[in-house]
Amino acid sequence: MKDNIHHLIEKYLDGSITPAEEATLMAWYQEQNQAEVQWLSEHEAEEEQVRQRMLTKLHQQINIPEAAPARSRRLWYYLSAAASVLIILGLAGYFYLAPARQQVLPAPPALANNDISPGSNKAILTLDNGEKVILEDAKNGIISQQGNTAVNKTDSGQLSYQSTGNAATATVYNTITTPYGGQYQVTLQDGTKVWLNAGSSLRFPAAFSGDERNVALTGEAYFEVAKDKARPFLVTVGATAATPLAVKVLGTHFNINAYPEEQHHTVTLVEGAVKVDYGAANALLSPGKEAILDKTSGRLQTAAADTESAIAWKNGYFIFENEKVESIMRQISRWYDVEISYQGDVSGKAIGGSLSRSKNVSEVLNMLELTGTVHFKINGRRITVMP
Repeated sequence: MKDNIHHLIEKYLDGSITPAEEATLMAWYQEQNQAEVQWLSEHEAEEEQVRQRMLTKLHQQINIPEAAPARSRRLWYYLSAAASVLIILGLAGYFYLAPARQQVLPAPPALANNDISPGSNKAILTLDNGEKVILEDAKNGIISQQGNTAVNKTDSGQLSYQSTGNAATATVYNTITTPYGGQYQVTLQDGTKVWLNAGSSLRFPAAFSGDERNVALTGEAYFEVAKDKARPFLVTVGATAATPLAVKVLGTHFNINAYPEEQHHTVTLVEGAVKVDYGAANALLSPGKEAILDKTSGRLQTAAADTESAIAWKNGYFIFENEKVESIMRQISRWYDVEISYQGDVSGKAIGGSLSRSKNVSEVLNMLELTGTVHFKINGRRITVMP
């Protein structure tokens, strides 16, 4: 019997179990009532991981309440080279997927049949004269001449501003805008590199002049600012607001998350130093620190930062640190260009973990469902979230 149960566990884990075999396994599990599940393996750690994953999945399957439910859930995804079997450790408490070894379970048919692809490199460039260029459709090479600067779309699908050496002309401004479901990278005329996340825009001069290098941001962007001690680089967020947020640097790497729909604006410093100003309040950041503006209270405070999480989007991941479901779904909405609606109350529920942004939305939602925290329906480009 024990050998047969091991065989059924293996089939259950890889998804090949038949309904009759699953019924046998469920009956055995109910008899055991959470007794130790043994697993024949060369690795002790693998035995514990399979046991925990088995217990969690069977809990969900037969609706046995788990002990000490928490507000957030964790799943560890682990690939055993020795056994060549996918093992998932399900623990009440938290959800995590190691990015370097991430494995994806097949999405349930209800999700997979209504799938949506992830975002991609796409943006609209608005030139000084109002002309709009759809960058994903533009051919590689020079796409415009802006004053004494050539605007070039590179072979890698990025935008680059390069001085032509001609006589200086009046300052002209361009705006690059990423829609929901889009991201883009631009190299400004001074060599500063900017990565724009979905639903963001950056207004900047085609060529910098004067004593400062000024740009205006809406949404989220990661900056690698070219060093120039004579001309500070200034990013303004909410340029038209009564009190804008200003980030001033000489040469550094940092991320700004400043979506209008979010409660907080966050400046996270990776390298160098930045000064953040908001009205009379200001903060000087060192690497590994962040400035957080509460838009309601107007309070600006500093805190230790998780820089990996802050720039995960740039590196192709979602990383959630015990994050509320509503916040997670706003990120999914922007990246997959979908509408989010809710049936039931998910407020107060949180999930932590890491997911690849290259997966279809059904795979991402399937991962989140495995936590037991939320469930989803997809109808066209609308995702309904349910407890």
